[in-house]
Amino acid sequence: MFALKLIRDNVPPLKMGDTCGRALAWMEELRVNALPLIKGREFLGLVSKSSLLNPSLSNTTIREAELPLNRVFVYDNQHVYDLAKVASLHKLDIVPVLNNEQEYSGLVTVNDLVAFFAESKSVYMPGGIIVLEMALKDYTMSQIAQIMESDGAHILSASVSATSNPQRIEVTIKIDKIDISRILAGLYRYNYNVIASYNQSEHSDDLQNRYDSLMNYLSI
Repeated sequence: MFALKLIRDNVPPLKMGDTCGRALAWMEELRVNALPLIKGREFLGLVSKSSLLNPSLSNTTIREAELPLNRVFVYDNQHVYDLAKVASLHKLDIVPVLNNEQEYSGLVTVNDLVAFFAESKSVYMPGGIIVLEMALKDYTMSQIAQIMESDGAHILSASVSATSNPQRIEVTIKIDKIDISRILAGLYRYNYNVIASYNQSEHSDDLQNRYDSLMNYLSI
């Protein structure tokens, strides 16, 4: 999936003639911490909400205010993981997207990213989640899959996250079975370290934590 597929065109970019007060009002209404500033199709940079908080700037245009701009963006042919990495590294809730001619194409919101990862990781499908911790050298997905499939389960999605120890990883697996007791027993039998497990009714509150883990992994 490329950035182009997630572009939103219903969030207006700022223009040089917009007042700082209007820009701040838009950010508060849209609940974002920055908005892109463009001149024609040229992307000039991101205007941050924090740079607009001085009340004396309310009626001043962005051109006159000479605000600091953050030149952060992705190209429309970059992968959605690049989007997530940029959002995480720069603490953004929107990411501008440019075409190969450096022209502004639109932006992607973090909410859209969360929705994409939720769908791609089969979050909405019934089943269980198992989190394993292991040495990187011991990671073999084929063996893990064999244990799952021996009990009639199918892996719907899997992701690998870094830990504080660079030699160890966390592996999060979503399967299509809600009763995962037999699968857990099989993992224990093969000496896997299961650090967490959830069934369909338990894991909904953990989705944001899983997403945050993914963001931390991508920012390394």
